[in-house]
Amino acid sequence: MTQTTNLVSLAYYLPQFHEIEENNRWWGQGFTEWQQLNEASTYFDWHRLRKPDTPFGQYSLLNPDVLAWQNDIAQAHGVDGFLVFDYWFGQGKKLLEKPIQMVLDQHVPFRYAFCWANHTWYNKRENITLQPQLYLGAQDYTDYFMQLLPHFQSGQYIIIESKPVFSIFNPKEIPDLDVFLNTFNALAKQHGFAGIYWLADNTDDSSVWASQFDGYTKSATIFKYRKKNRFWSYCLEKLTRKFHLQNLGPFVYDYEALATRYSSLSQDSKQVPVVFTGWDTSPRHLKRGTILKGFDIEQFKAHLEAIKTQLLTRSQHNSTQVVLIKSWNEWAEGNVIEPDDQFGFSLLELYRDFAKSLSRDLNALEKRG
Repeated sequence: MTQTTNLVSLAYYLPQFHEIEENNRWWGQGFTEWQQLNEASTYFDWHRLRKPDTPFGQYSLLNPDVLAWQNDIAQAHGVDGFLVFDYWFGQGKKLLEKPIQMVLDQHVPFRYAFCWANHTWYNKRENITLQPQLYLGAQDYTDYFMQLLPHFQSGQYIIIESKPVFSIFNPKEIPDLDVFLNTFNALAKQHGFAGIYWLADNTDDSSVWASQFDGYTKSATIFKYRKKNRFWSYCLEKLTRKFHLQNLGPFVYDYEALATRYSSLSQDSKQVPVVFTGWDTSPRHLKRGTILKGFDIEQFKAHLEAIKTQLLTRSQHNSTQVVLIKSWNEWAEGNVIEPDDQFGFSLLELYRDFAKSLSRDLNALEKRG
């Protein structure tokens, strides 16, 4: 029997486009992610900040029409769902959970899975801890699972091979990772699933935990080529990080070099490719930010083609091929695929064509094999 490959495209999704009490306290009344974009500066004559081009302008994710619209255009352009950052800090403490709770409660059409963004929140500009991430063992992990269970059972949550998809952004930070994975797997089976379909970021084939995941990636890998690409920018960046300097950047590298030319996939079919939709963290980190210069339609198309070529030359393929898009709506970090004032729907249209052709060619390979 010929095996078919099911392509699943998931876009990282930031839920910080609404007010919460904690952000008002830490950053000032009325703070949302838009404030960082609105207050951002340009630093070079070629530097342009991408702004939203949506029917809702600078939207609030507490408006269900926004999420329904995002879901509609995602589905129409080959994006199967959103990998929504989920913030569980332990002892029941969550942040930014309201939009997806609204999806659940109001049955908003919105296809999604969660990525546990397991890191402490800092004010990096002032070097202040805002919300610590705690790892409290099996009972706390059970509480987390039970909080997620209504989402897993909702009918809109993304399921692969009878398993809810769940990603961990930084597995290395979890001191009892085996306990976490085993707890979630056991509870999933108790509630009628085949387990959890595990994804991991910040993971490569040398990571000792990689074998415990169904798919893994290290989305920051492209930045290991900074020194090779632009040595002077790299030196300034290293000085800034080491001595906590504020005014030497932003640090500029080339999108084509880091995202496409120097970046490659291994032959391990578990390694998940990451599609980079630009990069400019200067709105969030000011002169400590990083910009990938030269991102445009042609470079994005070349980036997608390189990913497709590398996937097709693998000797083995899984029954499900996940592709991660970084990101749907990271407006303050310049990686965005939803419509903006520079590219409109063009990035989504290119992705739609890429997803169609990749799915077709992967299945053609399986038939020939």
